[in-house]
Amino acid sequence: MNMSKRPNFIYMAGMIPVFFVVGLLIFLTFDNLLSSRAVYGDKFGNAYEFEGLAAILVNLGIFGLIGWLGSYLAFLVKRSPKLMRFHRAIGVVSGVCIAVGLLYGLS
Repeated sequence: MNMSKRPNFIYMAGMIPVFFVVGLLIFLTFDNLLSSRAVYGDKFGNAYEFEGLAAILVNLGIFGLIGWLGSYLAFLVKRSPKLMRFHRAIGVVSGVCIAVGLLYGLS
């Protein structure tokens, strides 16, 4: 195998678990979105369940974070300043959606 191809193969092999976890996250988030709920747990064993608008905002924010990851991977391949601006924008919007959904659900 050519030495220049070896790092690319290692990077792609390392992405297999990432794609598996992201796929699982998409499946679970889509299921939560269809049932109009969101469940959040912390390290202390507390679980919080949100319904309605708060759940929709949290789930859309999670989908935004998945898009954020995809846009960063696209930026790593293309190295375009537009992709980096898009990556930052989608990160801010999804973070705001999650924060507003959590605050609205807890109040």
